This record gives sequence, structure tokens and C-alpha cells, in this order.
Amino acid sequence: RRNGRHYVRHAIDGYNYALENGYDFVARISITHGFLCSNVDDICGEMDLTKTEYNFIKNYLGNIEYNSYDKLIQLCDVLALPSGFCLIEKRMVDVVMRYGFTDFTLEKWKKTFEIKEYFEGKIGKSIYSILPGIEKNTFN
Repeated sequence: RRNGRHYVRHAIDGYNYALENGYDFVARISITHGFLCSNVDDICGEMDLTKTEYNFIKNYLGNIEYNSYDKLIQLCDVLALPSGFCLIEKRMVDVVMRYGFTDFTLEKWKKTFEIKEYFEGKIGKSIYSILPGIEKNTFN
């Protein structure tokens, strides 16, 4: 939040800051972490991008294929609240309560569970089984 409190624009803020400091990979994650469906219109909160920024993200997302690391960061983003790890559903409700339900919410939720299943297949167990404090944070 070095440039103030933003909604979608925080992706561009992070991207630009990372690039300025020579962190191309971090710049990529700054954009991909919030767009699970590779769609610039799939947002939570206000569309606070300029037309130029909007077109940049749209083009950027259209020209990359998400890798496992992109997906891992997306999963991590939906597994925690400021108080710690939680069930994905609790985080989803938190986001909808703050920003509202959009045309893309269900698609994003389906993609979230697809990513969760992808990683559970990789580790051979529930993702929740390796997250410390998840029960306490989810049910308190």
C-alpha cells in the first residue's frame, strides 16, 4: 500500500514497483495473484484503473499461461485472513461481504476449488491438514 489504498490498481502498483527494483518474477505475481480467471473484469471492489492500465492488464493476462507458482500464490491468497489461515469458504464470504457479489464470483469460486484440488493432488492430502491454527481461526 505504498501508493495508498487501492482496489484493482494495487496490482499495477506492485507490478511497477517490482519492475523498478529488478524483480520481474514478483512483478508477474503482482498481477496474476488477483485474476484467477485471467480476466481483468474479474475483480473485487472498485475498478480504479485508468484505461491504459486496464488495457495493459487485459493484454498481459491474455499473453501468459499461469504456472504452478501463479496458482500457489492465488491459493495462498484465499487461505488466510489477517488473523491467520482459514477455510476457503470463510475467506470467500469475507470478500463478498466487503465488496459484493459480481458476475464473476461463481466462476472465481469454481476456479479457486480447482486450484485447491490441483495442489491437494500434488501433496496427496488436504491442504488444510498442513496449515497451522486453521481450526482455531476458522471457528473462533
